[in-house]
Amino acid sequence: MEKQGVPVVLEIWNTPDLAGMTKNYNVRNGVPEARMVLTPPDTALASLKGYIPDFIDALTRPLIADEKWSGTYEPPTSPRILMTGTLDEVQSYFEGDLTKFTAMAPHAWMTDGLPIIPPTEERVARMLQGTSHSPDEIIEIASKGVLVALPTVEKVAINAVMAGCKPEYLPVVLAILEVGARQGGTSDCSGGATFVVSGPIAKEIGMNAGIELLAPGNPANSSISRVCALMTINLTDTEVGIGTIGRIGTPLWGLTWAESEDSPWMGLNEDAGYGANESVLIRLAGHVNLVPPCTSGMVMTPTNLFNFQNSSPESLVAALTTPTENLGSIVFFTPSTARNWKEVYGFQTMQQLQDYLYDNVTREKGELVAHYRFYAMSQEAGRNERGSRMFNPDHLDLPDDAQMPFIFRGPESIKIVVAGGDGDAWGWGTYFYTNPKSTSIDKWR
Repeated sequence: MEKQGVPVVLEIWNTPDLAGMTKNYNVRNGVPEARMVLTPPDTALASLKGYIPDFIDALTRPLIADEKWSGTYEPPTSPRILMTGTLDEVQSYFEGDLTKFTAMAPHAWMTDGLPIIPPTEERVARMLQGTSHSPDEIIEIASKGVLVALPTVEKVAINAVMAGCKPEYLPVVLAILEVGARQGGTSDCSGGATFVVSGPIAKEIGMNAGIELLAPGNPANSSISRVCALMTINLTDTEVGIGTIGRIGTPLWGLTWAESEDSPWMGLNEDAGYGANESVLIRLAGHVNLVPPCTSGMVMTPTNLFNFQNSSPESLVAALTTPTENLGSIVFFTPSTARNWKEVYGFQTMQQLQDYLYDNVTREKGELVAHYRFYAMSQEAGRNERGSRMFNPDHLDLPDDAQMPFIFRGPESIKIVVAGGDGDAWGWGTYFYTNPKSTSIDKWR
């Protein structure tokens, strides 16, 4: 409407971070002078009556020339060589001037706050040997977000060098940007994304899919996870206090691990529609909450040693029902636990377990109707035919005390990940907002 010359007023909380983020958003959308009325950041505010004159003035005051301007935002281009200097000078430059921050605590400019490997031309050239793609090829990104620079293969390689990656990791890193690095977040926790590598490349590049796979120490897991954050900072709109304003934040803007080859079921690569010998990246997006692998004693009282170590289908259902919202679930099984669930509980395929969980992880309709995400659930129901097994309009017609699917986007949104060390243990997590995305890693070799 602003681009058509119609006055529009945005009501924004009067805090430096929100006002700054809004101004930045307006600039990037070609309406830099869009009008705002600043109101107190108070959710208990009962009335905006005192601000009515401000709204009327902003809506009726004639537009000046600057306010009538609109156009397409073009991000500024940086020189290919940013600077030269000693190692200490490079570290200082990439960290930035931390004294410039006022509203927010100091944050580095182009790093995650830790020292980086200087991306010299020689190092970047060696990194580019990890792919056959041209350095100036532009990567089409699947997920939404505001880019601050066209993401080329070379720019990804630069960030991979900074993170400490090896050239053989580059196909995985390119796949991560393709399916979507975090790309900003304006929620309370500003959650990141989780990426699972499935297929032969995990073993080829030395990724850890066994004992302590989520712990520090493995160069591939650690550096690939770190580059997720660096690409988020340098290739997407995530300046702290502007493009990302999480009140608390998250320690990980990208967590990457590998799936074990020692699984009794098909791999996630096949589950996503790829070949058994194809290397694939699966992105579990949105706000990912992970509960570390545990025994079933943390979910329900065990009656014997087997149940304590391996849990039971009922225990897993109870765990997945506990979150306040659950658009998708991650279930961790060690290889031993997966084999036990196949042999003892009869889940011969991953799909059988997905179907079981989809059918049994339920909540009362009345409880879900009161949830603010019920609108999204209603939209999902409208995509499926009445009478189908999937979440459909029949569920919306149920009485309030009836049970309805809690993981309503379908069995395929429950990802069963087999990974971890020897012995029996399991864990679980949830992810929100978007359906999983996948892409071939091999195409980036």
